[in-house]
Formats: sequence, C-alpha cells, structure tokens
Amino acid sequence: MKLFVVSDTHGILKYVRNYLKQVDDIDYIIHLGDYYTDAETLSKEFNIPTKYVYGNCDFTDKDKTDKIIEICGKKILLTHGHRYHVKFEKDTIIIKAKESKVDAVFFGHTHIPMISKHGHILLLNPGSASMPRGGSNRSAAVVSIENNEIIPQIINLDEIN
Repeated sequence: MKLFVVSDTHGILKYVRNYLKQVDDIDYIIHLGDYYTDAETLSKEFNIPTKYVYGNCDFTDKDKTDKIIEICGKKILLTHGHRYHVKFEKDTIIIKAKESKVDAVFFGHTHIPMISKHGHILLLNPGSASMPRGGSNRSAAVVSIENNEIIPQIINLDEIN
C-alpha cells in the first residue's frame, strides 16, 4: 500500500501534479488541509481515491479537522494540526495520538517537513507543497505500509520536473 501525503497546497497544485504524473503506484492521496478542495481536484484528475481533513484556512465545517483511518491494519490520525499547537510543541498531539490509540499521526500546518518517532507512534508532517517555511523545499511524503510497518519518505517537489 502506498500513500501520497500532502498538506498546505493553498490552491497551488503544479508541483503535486508534476510528481503524480511520474508515478503510477499511489493507492491513496491523503490531504491534511488548507485547501482540502485540492484533494478532490487531484482525486478526479488522477483517478486516485482520497482522504482529507480541513485546515485552519478551509472555511467550512470546523468539526472535520480530525479523522482516524485504518489502512493495512494500521490506525492513522489525520489532522491539520492547528488545534494541537504543532507550530510550538508536539506534546499535545502526542497525547491525542495516545488517547486515540493510533500507530501514526499525519499533520500539516507548520509548512515544515518532519518525521519522528515517539515510542511506537510515528509523527509525519509532509511540509507544504506550495509555500514552504523554515528553509525547506516544497514537499510531500510517500508512505508505504508493508509487512506491518509504516515507512515514510519526504519527497522534495522542487526536484521534480
């Protein structure tokens, strides 16, 4: 199973499109908010199913900012992250992950890519596919789930032609 995880596209899809045109083995697009409608656009354009949550710039139903999905026996919390203060600390989101009994948390909001492990819980932020911060490049992540393991990889979208 292969997931393409993206966040904070803010209506700018050029870099994501360039990547998705070059691959044919993505099973799901996971969009972590801030222009969730971009997920719907990509899903239709590339015929790839999508899962998404709303971010702080998605001016719609604010109750849909968290979603737990199960893929290949792994429970993953999807959230934009703004409600968990991810720009300032990670403790709040780790507590939420433990309470939710998930294997991983995928979040955005900071526009800075990050992969870290806290006990058995994987934290993944794919960064921003449109407006990177902190000296990072435009980025997304590819996550493979195989042999009962979640394997994340940050993709530098600026390197894709």
